[in-house]
Amino acid sequence: MKVDHNRYIINEKVTEYVDGFYRPPDQDIASLRTEAEQCGIPVILRDTERFLVTLIRMLRPARILEIGTAIGYSSICFAGASDPSVKIVTMERDPELALQAERNIEKLGYQEQITVLKGDAEILLTELDGVFDLVFIDAAKSHYLRYWERAIPHCRPGSVIVCDNVLLRGSVTDEGYDSSPRRHHTSIKRMRVFLEKITSDPAVETSVMTVGDGISLSYVREC
Repeated sequence: MKVDHNRYIINEKVTEYVDGFYRPPDQDIASLRTEAEQCGIPVILRDTERFLVTLIRMLRPARILEIGTAIGYSSICFAGASDPSVKIVTMERDPELALQAERNIEKLGYQEQITVLKGDAEILLTELDGVFDLVFIDAAKSHYLRYWERAIPHCRPGSVIVCDNVLLRGSVTDEGYDSSPRRHHTSIKRMRVFLEKITSDPAVETSVMTVGDGISLSYVREC
């Protein structure tokens, strides 16, 4: 099949233009993003943030599960976009990042909404109780399938699962996009398997989109 490459609009210039429309929800979140970027701590990209905030306002989930807390930036954004009654559970393996996240969450006044669980998410998910309306996966990329399989039991029909960075800067399409393909070969291979799994699973309806570094949006039909 002949591919019309002229139809693809995502490039650096377009991304910069779209990012120009970004407005942080408030000054506290803006400061937190600046701090993270200056320290080299990865947080969700600007267009990903706006997509997720809009999605949360549309879905109005009562319970949100996040796998991969880092410094708490995304969970704070989720809380800011939600009703104060919404509960968010976020999991972080790195104890130093988890502690920093707790400090940021308390500093911004979201400690009653957000609970940080420390440890390996694969283990924590097997010990977790309850069902969630929205699940956000943004942790070790080579483990996405494991997180997915352990998160699905905590979903219901109608739950939504969002996974971030699924295109791995384009390397899932062509390892030539990666400056260190040998180093990241396993992660790339596993992400391809993961995407094949969630887009072919009849229990969910999944779209893969070129938002940020690629996100997958899955609607759970049955659990």
